[in-house]
Amino acid sequence: MNQSQLKPYIIVVIEETNLFNFRSFVNLLNQLNLNFVISPDPESAIFHAEYSNPDIIIIPFDPDQANAQETHRQLKQAKITQNVPLLWMNSYSEMNNQNPSSLATAFNALNPFVNFNNSQDNLLPDITIKTLKNQVKLQQELLIKLQAENQQLKRLATLDDLTQVANRRQFYTYLQEQWQSYERGYLSMILCDVDFFKFYNDTYGHLAGDYCLQRIANAIETAVKKVRESKPYLVARYGGEEFAVILPQVDVENARKIAEAIQFQIRSLRIPHLSSPISSLVTNSSGVACAIPGDQSHIQELISAADKAMYQAKFQGRDQVRVAPKIIE
Repeated sequence: MNQSQLKPYIIVVIEETNLFNFRSFVNLLNQLNLNFVISPDPESAIFHAEYSNPDIIIIPFDPDQANAQETHRQLKQAKITQNVPLLWMNSYSEMNNQNPSSLATAFNALNPFVNFNNSQDNLLPDITIKTLKNQVKLQQELLIKLQAENQQLKRLATLDDLTQVANRRQFYTYLQEQWQSYERGYLSMILCDVDFFKFYNDTYGHLAGDYCLQRIANAIETAVKKVRESKPYLVARYGGEEFAVILPQVDVENARKIAEAIQFQIRSLRIPHLSSPISSLVTNSSGVACAIPGDQSHIQELISAADKAMYQAKFQGRDQVRVAPKIIE
């Protein structure tokens, strides 16, 4: 990720009565590659903070004209800004468009604003531009770290812990999204169930059963990916030993072919299942259904149709694919 895309957001509180060289100050903020908004009073700053979540608030201050003490008090009392770091600048009047070095001089007057009162002795030593840039860099690094952590949390929230394919919640979320996106096309679904999986667990133990499910999930993902490549699809663990595949823009015949490719991929694993009544290897039964998205109530009909087709495959001997008799419209 490009760090330049993660710019700390700054609110600058400049009271309307202050004589301030806006152009020079704006040029300086742009040179430092910062996002900012200028507020004419603390109330406006608090309003902006509620929507922008600022990283820093800067208070340019002329002790002869601006009531910075009251500005500071209001910002620290407001819940939305009380924990936002404040930077104090009391030399902004020296900024001059004709002298670029005065920009640096102005920012050399920036100080962390802590324990503000009438005494200037409470101000900390000056912050140089280099120090401010370091603060910006640290803020960018923190934003990158937080973004990465948020992406990881989001990923964990959508994946099944065991198989690392999508979980049931993500299945429904994705199905809703695709249903709304493809109102004029087909949307197909495959429901898969591992044959006699309870017998497998009883024979080989639950650890072996977990490993079996992991391999099957990977086999389903591999089979679908070979056909879909860069086209959209979702493989999800629907529950227990059941898996679901959502196939946007795929008609019923092509969905059937994908289900058969899944069957072949699972057989190719050659996972022993000596307690299975139908085979010495782990097998899978699949149901296929197809819909043309429209009424929201038809989403459940699509799931039910795929489920019925899957149970038909089981009742007719397992280790096979069955297709729902009609397209849901």
